[in-house]
Amino acid sequence: MVWSIQAITLPIFFASGLALLLALEQVLRKKPNTANLLFSSIFVCCAIILWGAGAVANSLPPKMPLTIYLFFTAICCVGPLYYFYFTLLLHPEKRFSPRSLIHFIPAFGAFCAETGFQMLPLEFKTAWLNEMFVQPPRNALMVLVVIGAVHAAAYISYLLKMDLGLVWNVKQVKNELRGMLVIDVLAILCVVALYIGFTFKILWLFHYGGLLLTVLTVSVFLGYNRYPGFLQLLQEEFEKKRYEKSSLTHVDVSAINESLHKLIAEEKIYTDCELNLAGLADMLSLSPHQLSEFLNERVQTDFRSFINSFRVEEAKKLLVQEPDKNVLTICYDVGFGSKSTFNNVFKKETGQTPTQYRESALSPQTA
Repeated sequence: MVWSIQAITLPIFFASGLALLLALEQVLRKKPNTANLLFSSIFVCCAIILWGAGAVANSLPPKMPLTIYLFFTAICCVGPLYYFYFTLLLHPEKRFSPRSLIHFIPAFGAFCAETGFQMLPLEFKTAWLNEMFVQPPRNALMVLVVIGAVHAAAYISYLLKMDLGLVWNVKQVKNELRGMLVIDVLAILCVVALYIGFTFKILWLFHYGGLLLTVLTVSVFLGYNRYPGFLQLLQEEFEKKRYEKSSLTHVDVSAINESLHKLIAEEKIYTDCELNLAGLADMLSLSPHQLSEFLNERVQTDFRSFINSFRVEEAKKLLVQEPDKNVLTICYDVGFGSKSTFNNVFKKETGQTPTQYRESALSPQTA
């Protein structure tokens, strides 16, 4: 079966090269940040997907299996990367934990499957790929097609929902957000067209999906250059909306900061092992929710970490200034309720146990 004419797929290969150039532009900046690296990774995935789509449209994989290597991995990566990118833009203070890698489990599975497949004998790969290209799905490789399509569609649908919420709440960049909605909808249609076209061997539909993906890539390129400050403006508008809903709107934040500093520096309230969020909030004439928001938004930490940091600093002084004092006594003096908690928090902050810290701090003095 002849899948396509070379001329029809030239725009797809062109878009693949364009996506790769966009990826390079992001990483070759003077000081690329995390958002730039995520954006670059998204374009790398798009380049791989476009290349694979062009290869499939020309029936190249049965002859050259390497032409679709990492195709399914890229499909499973682009959704999570897009999600992390916009999450970081809207919440710059957010720090992703190792648990965030769970989003890439399908991508890791696809990578292992694709790599394993490419290591098989050429005759075996050719037979499997020929089967995929000439009849409806029957072999195990089609599992990757299904997983990739569902995975990508799920993330794009989530982003579409998020963009809809922004359209209703952000007025300054409403037209640009409508453009993003159109891109999200077209991306879903693209995934559907590529999946159905490939699975059921509908030639024109697969071509439509590949060309639609080309249009999306070019549109992102043009939009990125036409509205370079759009994402920054979106972030600013989002911050304004968050501020309007803040529980600290009518609170004198500078006065709270001053009172908190006085309680910490002069009264050393952290030495009270019974101190909790509600108790400290009451001292500051705040609600626990307001104090929690103040610490999270203004100090970039939570209550427990905030208090423990002062306890550790006090313990470091006592360990050196009072070398004859028992470590357990210092533990209780600075506000910790147990030695195990003291050791764990102290080591997390300093990289040493209290005993090790004391020995290393006093050794130069005794030498």
